[in-house]
Amino acid sequence: MTEAQTTNRTATLMEKTVLGFIAGAAAAIAVVDLIGAGIRSAVLMASEAITIPSMPLRSVDAKAFLDVPAVSDAHYDTVTITAEGLSLSPRLLLAIADGLAILGPVALCFAVAWLCLRLFIGRPFGTAATWGIGAAAIAVMLGGLLSQAVRANAFSEVSQELGLAPAGVPTFEMALDLAPLGWGLALAVVAGAFEIGQRLQRDTEGLV
Repeated sequence: MTEAQTTNRTATLMEKTVLGFIAGAAAAIAVVDLIGAGIRSAVLMASEAITIPSMPLRSVDAKAFLDVPAVSDAHYDTVTITAEGLSLSPRLLLAIADGLAILGPVALCFAVAWLCLRLFIGRPFGTAATWGIGAAAIAVMLGGLLSQAVRANAFSEVSQELGLAPAGVPTFEMALDLAPLGWGLALAVVAGAFEIGQRLQRDTEGLV
């Protein structure tokens, strides 16, 4: 065995080791996210008292900060509340919002693990890889945008049911973050690149 052959074998083994580590880590993250979402949903549905973080709050002065000489203005724009006896509807909406929020990351992790597997076997390009990335792109966009809409409706029901409007919690407010749309479009471009790679691979194999 020559020195060049030994070097090539070492590089291949190293690449497979790295790919295996990345695939395992991505799959583990997806599983942890799914388990965490399941636990949070169970708590939301079964507990008498539930904690709801980051509810929007309209310009409530932060008086403790206003006492600092260098601070000219300070206010709170979110509030975390713990409420008892909420009805089924807001609980269900909060659980659905949590599930939608992890849909994109979980799909992306599984797509990364699948791509690592295809690289491991030496077949990175293929219909399955393209569709996998495309499905992850759709999941990122829909999950990210729909979770915001569902959570805003959940906050609205909580505010109305508990009568929080006089305390500064709006009856409905939704701050739309378009970052999931940008990430989804970026993944769609990657899926297109894999489709082009698949065509080039077929053309090259036809010439051999």
